[in-house]
Amino acid sequence: MTDAAALLARLETGPTRAWIDAAPADEVRAGLDAAADPADALTALARLVEAAPSRPPRGLVAPLLRLLGGSPTLAAALVAEGRGWPALLDAVFDVACRDTAAHRAALETAGMTGPLPRVELQAGLRRYRRREFLRIGGRDLLGLASVEETVRELSALAEAIVDAAAHAARARLAAEWGDDWAGERPGRFVVLGMGKLGGGELNYSSDVDLVYVYERDGTDARGRTNREFFARLGEEVTRALGDVTADGFCFRVDLRLRPGGGEGPLAVSLPATVSYYEAFGQMWERAVWLKARPVGGDRDLGLALLAELHPFVYRRYLDFGTIEDLQAMKERIDASLRDPAARARDVKLGRGGIREVEFVVQAQQLVHGGKDPRVQQRSTLGALARLSACGYVAAETAAALGDAYRFLRDVEHKLQIVHERQTHLVPRDEAEVAALARRLGFRGPEAVAQFWATHARHTAVVHEAFAALFHGPAEERRRERDPEIDALLEGLDDVEATHARLERLGFADPPAARRELRLLREGPPHAPASPRRRAALAALAPALLAELARSATPDHALHHLATFFSTVGARTSYLHLLLENLEVMRLLVRLFATSEFLSQFFLRHPELLDSLVRADLVQIVRGRGSMAEELAARLAAAPDLEAELDTLRRFRHEEFLRIGVHDIQGELEPHEVAAQLTSLAETCLAAALALARREVLARTGVPPAPPTEGLAVLGMGKLGAEELTYHSDLDLIFVYDAGDAAWWTGRPTPHEFFTRIAQRTISALQTPTREGLAYRIDTRLRPSGNQGSLVCSVEAFEAYHRTSAQVWERQALIKARVVAGPPALAARLEEIRTRFVYGRGLDADERLEIARMRERIERERAGRRGELGNIKTGRGGLLDIEFLVQALQLCHGPDHPAVRRRDTRGALAALAAAGILSAAEARALRAGYAFLRAVESRLRLERDQSGEALDAEPGTLVPLARRLGYEGSDGEAVAALLDDHARQRETVRAIYDRRLGTPPA
Repeated sequence: MTDAAALLARLETGPTRAWIDAAPADEVRAGLDAAADPADALTALARLVEAAPSRPPRGLVAPLLRLLGGSPTLAAALVAEGRGWPALLDAVFDVACRDTAAHRAALETAGMTGPLPRVELQAGLRRYRRREFLRIGGRDLLGLASVEETVRELSALAEAIVDAAAHAARARLAAEWGDDWAGERPGRFVVLGMGKLGGGELNYSSDVDLVYVYERDGTDARGRTNREFFARLGEEVTRALGDVTADGFCFRVDLRLRPGGGEGPLAVSLPATVSYYEAFGQMWERAVWLKARPVGGDRDLGLALLAELHPFVYRRYLDFGTIEDLQAMKERIDASLRDPAARARDVKLGRGGIREVEFVVQAQQLVHGGKDPRVQQRSTLGALARLSACGYVAAETAAALGDAYRFLRDVEHKLQIVHERQTHLVPRDEAEVAALARRLGFRGPEAVAQFWATHARHTAVVHEAFAALFHGPAEERRRERDPEIDALLEGLDDVEATHARLERLGFADPPAARRELRLLREGPPHAPASPRRRAALAALAPALLAELARSATPDHALHHLATFFSTVGARTSYLHLLLENLEVMRLLVRLFATSEFLSQFFLRHPELLDSLVRADLVQIVRGRGSMAEELAARLAAAPDLEAELDTLRRFRHEEFLRIGVHDIQGELEPHEVAAQLTSLAETCLAAALALARREVLARTGVPPAPPTEGLAVLGMGKLGAEELTYHSDLDLIFVYDAGDAAWWTGRPTPHEFFTRIAQRTISALQTPTREGLAYRIDTRLRPSGNQGSLVCSVEAFEAYHRTSAQVWERQALIKARVVAGPPALAARLEEIRTRFVYGRGLDADERLEIARMRERIERERAGRRGELGNIKTGRGGLLDIEFLVQALQLCHGPDHPAVRRRDTRGALAALAAAGILSAAEARALRAGYAFLRAVESRLRLERDQSGEALDAEPGTLVPLARRLGYEGSDGEAVAALLDDHARQRETVRAIYDRRLGTPPA
């Protein structure tokens, strides 16, 4: 590239030389040094000075030369403007952006409205487009706009021009056709923008992909049809945009994405469009309609069409078959690029190019968008951000793909801005590559090398993500194939050989396992497997069976898998999900082999397989804020109350499963499981309370902000202590502040108002919907129990506990905590609770009453083996520790505020720190509590019931012992578990008897 100083030295005397000499030398040098091609800059300057002599614009000489040397197209636009070019240059700096509305207003001001003749309309639109193209391209070339801003600006410009063309063409046609074609009789007409225009991400040389749709068919009095009229209108819009005239063209128009493609009618009625996609729509057309939006004509008609097509685009289930179809599309594109060198240089279609980013994003949207409306976003970068925020793409991957996409789109822009050609190929010519690198901001002797290095880095990231999604699972399955398993699957009809192979693989009941495998292969009798299902299963089966053989209980896991696939029937999409997500398949097998409780939960909610795909499943611990933010976003996307209740339940089920999965994998301690389950319950409860309040306000007509502190919800028991288990109900008490009594005159009483909110809150959580229920609610711990009102005022709550409450109610309030409601009311309730619970100690009779209550529970609830087997209510069980701790808290809490802890673990530590428990007692009780909670948690996971009893039959305890970490033979592991249980039980009971036990009669 010729040095700028050398170019200036060779510049001959004349208008251009005079202009350069009149300009500040430093600005001239800076502009030429930054220009992609300094020689082009001076050539274009000569044309500009010749066409419209003007003094050098001070402060703008450098950017002007950079612009002239970066794009002959932009230079020609300045020259074409004549003496008005300085104003256009000023606009590059002064007008940062124009949205569609601003463009439409400017076009109307320019006279682009009404029944204009075609020639006049074409000329006006092209002039406007040329000027705006200069403003947008100039800002891009000078580094004043980001890639996102540039594509948004180009799309807004195109949308406004399409809309102006549609309205003007219709006005002219209606005048030509006469009669009632200008009225409502023919119906509405909309132009839908597809592809990059629909996504708001147009480039400089993009075609505009359009679909013309009219409202309905019909005929006028002279027999002329709506179809004829709107087809003609479509032709006129196309010509207004795409005809090449003396002023050039506005946009190339591509109509091949309409129903029927190039063979279909130019304009299609809305009913015919919907019918076409319902009957003939293909997967690639679903991808096309992801980005569709109305860009001209009647927007409401376009939105109505998109609503009709929504179920076609976004399936209600996860369809990983989409990935297979998109992969086939990409392979066809690759096959069309026969020249390997061209593939390497193609930033759009080549390896690691723009199209691979789009395929990754669109595949995830098509897979997940039907279940999760949050990812229904038209733009690629917007969708990528949503996919990351919602956990479907890892944050690091999304950030890398976003950076790569921006870089590749920038390269595409800097290629096309030169001559406004539809090119995506990095040039072969070294000088042209150097100019491209300079347009992109690379400087110095290493500019070209830096460009190629950056290009290689970004395309590698893109192709890695693309390959991982579209090729990774198949390659992994191929690597892990086992000849023994292949032989087993191929010879299932050979009974004896199959039984022998299954036995070698570790199945305890080969005949039953063979039956389950045949069921998997052939489907249940009422829903035999389709050919596509058989093909998917054949591809998945080797990896699936290998994972089963490696699991802790292969027979158990296989039985649940067969039940699962029978439950989902012909949903081949689930098989494709597992095919494309081998980690999910492994997790599912582990779940089925490990936890009867989670297995049954999963079989009741097979749709939760979707949630296992989320990248944020790896998030072991989630804070309540994170949960609340996600649930709020999901609820905001729900269209009505029914959908909100379903959304609430689905969120609860997904999070419940996330916690359970991390639990069975040993990644959460029992107290961490309890904390996660508690955060989930509080999140759902707060959302339910907000929904209930909104609905009651709407039905009662009460103003949104009554002069009251509102309604608070007290969590009791395990919820209050943040010790929830998988089977826990939510023990709740509802307390309200009435506020100014006079304000309620003529309105529902405060008691009625807050009772309705409490009732609706309970209903929002425990009424079954198609997604099941969220939680069962227990309100029996409220003042006066079942005989009392569902809600009570804060004054009544205080009076009851001051005058009528019993010792067990004082004991219950140790764990009470406001889990939802206004902070001021929560603070009042906490003050009342503290005063009632810790206002005084325990006298001898009250200590005896607590001890007798514990004795009665052990006698009545522990069962026939109450003294041995029940880890909760039996001798030396969890209740021994909890009752002892609570009695000590009530005794010493008044003088030792530090022991006023709600959770048992925390209270034990505080009692030891205060010297109320000896170090040895506290250590023994903490060890016993941790052991018993671990056993309780494992029992609840292992069995589909609220397990609290250790079985008398040692054989049934083998899985429990193994999951608790006991080693040796099965017998040795069980014996060690029972020995530890007996030792812990005796130690706990001894301390309990010494500190609280009832004296002998």
